[in-house]
This record gives sequence, C-alpha cells and structure tokens, in this order.
Amino acid sequence: MLYPGSARPLYEQLKDILKQKISSGELQPGEALPGERQLMETYGVSRVTVRQAIAELVNEGLLYRQHGKGTFVAPKRIERPLARLLGVAEELTLEGLEVEIKVIKTGFQEATPEARKELQLKEGEPVFGVIRLITAARQPLLLDTSYFPPTIGHLLQNTDLSRDLIYTQLELYGYRISNGRQRISAGLASREQARYLQCKVGSPVLVVRRTTYVEGGLPIDFSCAIYRGDRYEYHVNLQRHPLGLENRNGN
Repeated sequence: MLYPGSARPLYEQLKDILKQKISSGELQPGEALPGERQLMETYGVSRVTVRQAIAELVNEGLLYRQHGKGTFVAPKRIERPLARLLGVAEELTLEGLEVEIKVIKTGFQEATPEARKELQLKEGEPVFGVIRLITAARQPLLLDTSYFPPTIGHLLQNTDLSRDLIYTQLELYGYRISNGRQRISAGLASREQARYLQCKVGSPVLVVRRTTYVEGGLPIDFSCAIYRGDRYEYHVNLQRHPLGLENRNGN
C-alpha cells in the first residue's frame, strides 16, 4: 500500500513493495513483472513513478529487461567462498544452476606479457587461448579468457570446450591440479565486455585473475574472468586469533 502523504517519494515506496515481493518469493526469478499499466492501476500511481521504481531495481540487479518482451525478475545473486579452487563452470554447476558455455574464440596465439610471465614461458613461445561466455539461469554472468601452455593447448584443441569442464578434463589426462593464486579487483565494463554481458558500458564488474598450478609448482593456466558486479560476489569467513601476551603489553 502506498502513502501519498508520506515524506518518502512514491517511486521509493513502490520500489520497496516490489523488492519485498521478490525477497519473499512471491515474484520468482525469471518471472515477468506485471506491466506498467497494471502496476499503475494496482497502486494508483503515474507511469513516471512506475518507470522510476523499475529503473532503480534494474540498476540494483533485481530486475532485468529483454527488448520487446518485458521486465523480469533477475536470478538471485551468486555467492561463492574464496577458499576452494574450482573452475568457473564447476563452481556454478555445484550451485545447481543451469550453466551454458558459449565458446567465442580458441586457438594458438602470441602470449600477452602478463600470460607469458604467469605461465613462465619463453619469449616468442605461443599460448593456447580460450574465450568463453558463461551464462547461469539463462543470463550472462561472466566472460572468461584463459591461456594455456602449448602442451596443454594440444590436449584441449580437440575438446568440446562448450561442454567439458576444463579442470576436470585436465585431471582425466593425468594432471594433478594442486593450488591457485587469485587476485580480485573492481573494474568497469568495456564496450566489448558490455556487449557480451548485456550490461551498460561502464557498469561495475569484478575482475578475477587466476594462475593455476599442478603439483610441483608448474603453472598450467592463467585466466582473467570478468563477472557482472550485480550478479556475483565472493565471501570469506574470517577467524580471529588472539595476539600473544607479548604483543599486548604496549596496548
């Protein structure tokens, strides 16, 4: 129910009502939002009020628009812990999500300076590059670019990378993946990234760079994944270990 005499603008009141319907499950992910006219009649507000409320919910990632089809409830934000080494498709599959992988480009190429350094390659040594768009719940989630040393590339070039999970496939070949080093930073979507992720140019994104190693410390993969910032977040559990008494004496 809206309160015209309230100090809070009507669009904020309508926005709160729609958010509550989404959080309670009354409006399910993928479900179409009632049309503008129906919302106007139900809550006695103007078209401008309805559009402003919807626009803010779209910006917050709770709704999304499909051109010519309408406005829909967005899939729930995905949360992942930082402590476990998983491939980008593996972690989504474990969440029980409907994952689709679209291979955009593969092939041997000249290594970027960053990839050459992370994979410990010699000057002029090529890499096998893979660019994949990964969707979850039928919505674009991340654009992943991975580089592999030539020996790994020869194994992967005949693999259906739209179906197979890369880490799992490498383990089937006998590689014992042991650990990874990961860096996470904030970024803004470039024009190309925005086109694939279906977001506005300059939208917030998470940039996740990862180098993966097998036993013995040999790097076999360097990747840079661009996640939509409104659909994905990492979390980590922190524990406090009391400082030694010798460190407290100065407090």
